[in-house]
Amino acid sequence: MGQAVYLGLCLLGCLIFNPVVEGAKNGTAAGRARCAPGALYYKQFCYIFNSYFVSWHLAEVTCQGLNTGPESHLVSILFANEGKIISSYLSKKGISDIWIGLEATRSNGYMVWEWSDVSPLSLPLWDGRTLSSAISANECVSMTNIRNTNAQKWLQRACNDTLPFLCKYRAEY
Repeated sequence: MGQAVYLGLCLLGCLIFNPVVEGAKNGTAAGRARCAPGALYYKQFCYIFNSYFVSWHLAEVTCQGLNTGPESHLVSILFANEGKIISSYLSKKGISDIWIGLEATRSNGYMVWEWSDVSPLSLPLWDGRTLSSAISANECVSMTNIRNTNAQKWLQRACNDTLPFLCKYRAEY
């Protein structure tokens, strides 16, 4: 029961307390017909920031519970430009670390990395690094050092660590 209440508060905060952000291309507010109020719109996708510090799994469940029409998941960052837009958006909010939708599953003695929205994973990552396939307790990924683009990177972490997070879903037209 307590977790359900917490999830409800997360959703409420996500949809109500986030200010409207500037559009990624033209500096205009994201169109309400495309994204929920307060969401960032970029290349047919909407991004909603949630400031609650939660585990990776609770963040993913919260994203999936958004009433956005199409499926919503923790953000998958597939291209360098997408990463830059997201970094700029979060940097304006003073955020330095967030959960992203990359998680490992264990298979045949190795960790296999997958996006929570099942987008194709291309290696090396857009930041030029590769993820470790060695078994470890760090099975989830965060984006860290967001405010310093020269030091920005993805970091393998324990999934029970608590961070704010970013949800992504396809915009409706």
